[in-house]
Amino acid sequence: LPVHFDDPEFRQDALRSIGNTAWRIDEMIQRLSALRRQPEPRRVASDLNRLVSEALARLPAVPGVEVVQDLQPLPPVMVDPEQLQSVVTNFVMNAREAVAAAGRAAGQGRVEVTTVQRGDRIVLAVSDNGCGMSPAFVRDSLFRPFQSTKSKGLGIGMFQSKMIVEAHGGAIQVESEAGAGTRFRVSLPAGDAR
Repeated sequence: LPVHFDDPEFRQDALRSIGNTAWRIDEMIQRLSALRRQPEPRRVASDLNRLVSEALARLPAVPGVEVVQDLQPLPPVMVDPEQLQSVVTNFVMNAREAVAAAGRAAGQGRVEVTTVQRGDRIVLAVSDNGCGMSPAFVRDSLFRPFQSTKSKGLGIGMFQSKMIVEAHGGAIQVESEAGAGTRFRVSLPAGDAR
């Protein structure tokens, strides 16, 4: 900076880099702060399929990874839309990273997002044909903060997702096989059941 300070292009680039870094630090602090408290959902009658579609539309495409939706007609669910979208986003981003880590040939990576009603429960599932996880990691570490299979992961996304789902009266089931893929199933009360 002292050497190139008189170059306006350099100053703009340096300020942009500093701004981006500050934004990432702020995001990390916000996520870490959220670990201290149980999420308090602001529940409103919501169309889960619309929330899923909106969350997926905001994610940039990943070359070689197909994201497929199979969203069945559902009754409204009483959820906090922002919190549920963060759960969907976290699951799908993790699934895409797992597919990329598995090194699937071009066009063979697949993430499937489904919704269905089963009795008085709404089920949201995210499946992938990625690298999968070991039974020991799923059992002992998956939902613990600061545990991650990713070299650059903070290991708080799954912990937060579990807290959000449980705050909504829901539950998460996980099926995973190393080298074959993973399926997350979120079960939520239908309507205003709690």
